[in-house]
Amino acid sequence: MIQTPAITLAYMDNSPTPPLPRAEAPVPAGFPSPADDYLEERIDLTQELVQNPSSTFLARVRGESMQDAGLLDGDLILIDRSRRPENGCMVLAWVDGGFTVKTLQLKEGRAFLQAAHPAYPDLELQEENGAKLWGVVTHVIHSCE
Repeated sequence: MIQTPAITLAYMDNSPTPPLPRAEAPVPAGFPSPADDYLEERIDLTQELVQNPSSTFLARVRGESMQDAGLLDGDLILIDRSRRPENGCMVLAWVDGGFTVKTLQLKEGRAFLQAAHPAYPDLELQEENGAKLWGVVTHVIHSCE
């Protein structure tokens, strides 16, 4: 049996949440701008990140199989079940009785789940292993802890 990371699922709560403060100007990734050191308006993360609330849920990732793609143990991922999985996108799948997050690779009429760590082999999506795509990962939230 192939080891897959443990993933905790949680559906989006459609109850209103208070918007968070947002800087008036985009934050540069290069040199800081001293002109924009105050907060102007508020931003609602659900409105900003979720296109389809009824089909979107959160999952917490456990494991290292996607670390080379920047998905780390403990990260939160937003998954939209209404989005159509496409070649090269990160997906949540059910394989061999458990959830796993991998990159979808379509090759010669076959579908594979590709890890981003050399210790993990590609998994072919087959009916025999009960493999099903559950949704497309739309956002990754990293913790600095």
